[in-house]
Amino acid sequence: MNNFNELLDEIKNISTKLNDPSTKMEDAIDLFKKGTKLINDAKELLQNLEGEVKKVMEDNKIVDFE
Repeated sequence: MNNFNELLDEIKNISTKLNDPSTKMEDAIDLFKKGTKLINDAKELLQNLEGEVKKVMEDNKIVDFE
C-alpha cells in the first residue's frame, strides 16, 4: 500500500475498530501495532512528497513552505 489516501483510509478503519467496545484486547493490540506502522508509512510518504515538491519549486525560486 503506497497511496497516501489508501493509507489514511486504512488508519481510519483501524481507528474505528479500536474504538469499538466489542474489539477483543488481543485484536486491539495487533490493530494498534498495524496502525502505528501505517502512520509511520504515511509520514514517510508525506516527507518524500514534500521533498519532491520542494525540488520542483526550487527551479522556480519559490520560497520553501513549512
